[in-house]
Amino acid sequence: MLAIAIVGAGLSGLALAGRLLESHRDIAVFEARSRCGGRILSPSPAGAGFAVDLGPTWVWPAQQPRITALAGRLGLELFRQWDLGHSLYQNDANTTPMVFTDTETHADARRIKGGCGQLVAGLVQGLPDEMLHMHHQLLRLTDCGTYVELEFKTGQGLAHYQAQQVVLAVPPRLLAGSVVFEPALAPNLLQLMQGTPTWMAGHAKAMLVYKDAFWRRQGYSGNAWLHYPGTVLAELYDACTAQGEASALFGFFGLPAALRASHRDGLEAWAVQQTVRLFGTEAASPLQVIIQDWSAEPFTATEDDLTPPTSHPVYGHRPLCLDHWQDKLYFCGTETAQAHGGYLEGALEASERVFAALALPT
Repeated sequence: MLAIAIVGAGLSGLALAGRLLESHRDIAVFEARSRCGGRILSPSPAGAGFAVDLGPTWVWPAQQPRITALAGRLGLELFRQWDLGHSLYQNDANTTPMVFTDTETHADARRIKGGCGQLVAGLVQGLPDEMLHMHHQLLRLTDCGTYVELEFKTGQGLAHYQAQQVVLAVPPRLLAGSVVFEPALAPNLLQLMQGTPTWMAGHAKAMLVYKDAFWRRQGYSGNAWLHYPGTVLAELYDACTAQGEASALFGFFGLPAALRASHRDGLEAWAVQQTVRLFGTEAASPLQVIIQDWSAEPFTATEDDLTPPTSHPVYGHRPLCLDHWQDKLYFCGTETAQAHGGYLEGALEASERVFAALALPT
């Protein structure tokens, strides 16, 4: 029997596993995907020679001590988001974008050299291979009195494990819609889980890789905000590497999830066309266009996430911060953080809370 089963190998689950490993606990981490990281995704496109952040991009050292300290422990380098040059703002598709100088938006923002995926790689490197169980989708949790039984769907069928304590480092809304709890959770708790938006689950990002940062040569920062109905990309930013060895722009889609799904084959061309309208013909021939639509990820988004909240959700609700099933069940993950909910910092805050709450051996 396991001492602790952690479900979810995102930042929160991996950080918790690393802390528990220091106490030599008999623990295991289960992940539905074939990879660790959750919403942290930093692949290296073929031939590009650098990693692109398709999930989280920035950290703010002045306000986020945990993620800053973790990056330091892992020996990762932070560098400032490029903001030099003119920025663009457009609130009407039929007007010329307004040009202005912006020195405040990313004044405190930093990126991680090599991408945020370096955080995941560093944490995984510190865990024994046998601790990680990929392709394990949680289906059912059963309170058996002195332990919890976990049922997973795997590539080989069903797998069952027993654990004295279980930590769910998975977005609460996703758990509410995909996991059977026996006995059933209290109706108000289940309603709270369903009503907690998964951060960024309804969004999509586009990464456009170029042979050089032509926008910098033109005197632009790469920042652009487009606030009008029907805009393909609502925000764009410079995504070049720290020393400018590789060049890219990234943007957040403004199109709703349903429209993105029904026009998936045209999204790359639309993104390029909009970039051309902003920065001219040099934007017309990217080396690659990479699109990551988180609303299409079954282990991230539910149907309720297809319409993103219009403002930052309230996270860290008290019932999600308490133990359940008499100290055998805990919720973790950034949506349960009482501060910095939704951010990388919140994921680490949640893992700290659960680590402190677990009944460590004497």
